[in-house]
Amino acid sequence: MSEYDRQIEATMTLGLVGHERADRGGDPSAQLVILVGPDAGQRFAVHDDIVMGRDADVGVPVQDDGVSRRHCAIRRDAVGEFIIEDLGSRNGTFVNGIRIGTAPLHSGDKVAIGTATILLFTRHDRYEEQVLQAQKLHLLGQLAGGIAHDFNNLIVTVLGNVTYLKDTPTPASELADCLDEIESAARRAAELTGQLMSFARPQRRAREVVVLEHLVAEVVGLLRRTVPRSLEIVTDVPPHLAVIGDETQLLQVLMNGCVNAKQAMPSGGVLRIEASLIAGAAGSGTIARIVIADTGVGMDPTTLAAAFQPFFTTKAKGEGTGLGLATAYRIVRAHGGDVALASEPGMGTRFIVTLPASTSSETAPISIAPRRRAQLSGRALIVDDEPLVRSTTRRILERFGLEVVAAVDGLEAVEIHASASPPFDVAIVDLDMPNLDGEQAIARMRLLQPGLRIVVASGHSDALRELRLVAAGGTTMLNKPFDADGLWQHLATALGVSTGGSRT
Repeated sequence: MSEYDRQIEATMTLGLVGHERADRGGDPSAQLVILVGPDAGQRFAVHDDIVMGRDADVGVPVQDDGVSRRHCAIRRDAVGEFIIEDLGSRNGTFVNGIRIGTAPLHSGDKVAIGTATILLFTRHDRYEEQVLQAQKLHLLGQLAGGIAHDFNNLIVTVLGNVTYLKDTPTPASELADCLDEIESAARRAAELTGQLMSFARPQRRAREVVVLEHLVAEVVGLLRRTVPRSLEIVTDVPPHLAVIGDETQLLQVLMNGCVNAKQAMPSGGVLRIEASLIAGAAGSGTIARIVIADTGVGMDPTTLAAAFQPFFTTKAKGEGTGLGLATAYRIVRAHGGDVALASEPGMGTRFIVTLPASTSSETAPISIAPRRRAQLSGRALIVDDEPLVRSTTRRILERFGLEVVAAVDGLEAVEIHASASPPFDVAIVDLDMPNLDGEQAIARMRLLQPGLRIVVASGHSDALRELRLVAAGGTTMLNKPFDADGLWQHLATALGVSTGGSRT
């Protein structure tokens, strides 16, 4: 374990009365995650003893022809430390690029076996998640001023055009221009809101293909709202270069690096974000390297040596938590990567992140052609506590050809549904409402009408709740904000209507 790991590990245990250390017996948070290989994304809990290999009865089955039937094992020694041991495999076991017979194993270590498989050994606790969340909220606070400015511009566009249309007889050409500007502002606001919610929301750690070009574009989109015009942002990221990891956490890493770079250039300069594919150490596959470089004040050797320490900051009291780089370091290590800084006073700083590259060929976005709207028929129940959403949705549904009834909350929806004649064909339900929430209302309505089709329209993402609703059947998830096209597609699916308008 590096000195930085020891310092951060000590920080994570502060105040944990009665909480068992992650490196002492019975650790339910220790995991092996397959980062690269045929089984990428799978994760396995590690307790006291576990074997990896191709045998069906091993604890971590790996479908890689280069892996031996019983390739290697992880066990605990007398003091509770994790130990990894090669079991005489034909291709060897590598930890962080070094072939081992027996070696200690620490959180963040990468284990390479076979010809194309890399696993990450990791652990975390609830306190660590709280630290990560606190650091994200601090970063959001730094972004708030620029975001408020951007929202104000969008609201000016909407209100200005609406009042203009209401007060003035408008030629058809100007009407189209005004509506286009209103739509453009609304879509930009929806995109910004989605970015903020995704960034701020605490989430379970995901393991998915993250395309760096898209990730950097999102970082730059957020960052441009806070940087002065004297600071130029330049990017150089190859298309489709991707890594395996948690997109929200990796976004946080890059934001931390960029915010530090911005603060190092109070008088302006150039912030450059570039990525490239490089060869890793023997047995570790290819590596994606991301560099955030600035032309700022740089760091002296003492500051550079302490930069990753938790709570270390050169900012004035109240202007920083000192968790930005420590958090980034922790996240990247948990993804099987590394972080480094290179800097000299007056020469700027380079923040360098390396991560295992994804070998997936399915990283290009899939284009879905829009479907032609067919006229719909049937009865629809709208359940939403926001009057503007109810009235707008009603107007759209009636244009689609549906007979519409609206309820102000889940309790009223259940009462209306119980006395409905004929019964409703579909219900469009918000989840977060007073008196009775959407999930409870859906359960009660389905007691009376098991086959009722549901479109859940919500602006809050809760993966567990969504899984429960979808698993129950007959439910699709429509994220707010939505437009008429998105609403029609979900209703057509729920009602079994094809693009030609025929029932399926």
